[in-house]
This record gives sequence, C-alpha cells and structure tokens, in this order.
Amino acid sequence: MYANRMSYVVFYQGKQVIDKLKSMPVDITYVSEKQGYAVVYGDKDIEANLKKQLKDVKGFKFVGASQMFDANLNF
Repeated sequence: MYANRMSYVVFYQGKQVIDKLKSMPVDITYVSEKQGYAVVYGDKDIEANLKKQLKDVKGFKFVGASQMFDANLNF
C-alpha cells in the first residue's frame, strides 16, 4: 500500500504559523527559525486546504511544493 503524500514548504514570519501547523493534519519534518520556513508532509490534495487555513494566520507568507520531493519514491 502506497501513501499519496507530498512535501510542502511553508514560509512564515513569527511563531503563530508553527503553532497552527501543529494543530493541522500534517507532519512537520523541519523548521528553520532563522530563515523562516518549515517543511511539512501531507496528503497531495491538502495544499488548497493549507492555504485556506493559513491565509488568516498572522505571519503567513507562502506555501508551495518542495523542490526536494521525489515523486519516484514510494513509501
């Protein structure tokens, strides 16, 4: 059984975004407080939901697909 998951990068400024991500159905794999981004894993169809829920959070800048994600790997 293969999981249909994707890696996303969330750019932010401030700690409110990380607190919101912790309450969402994503796995936070890396947080760079100095550069202001977090790498999260979630289902492929969750990107629109991430944008919708984070757009009202103070400090949120952008969410997009991670360039380090390899679609050929199945886990």
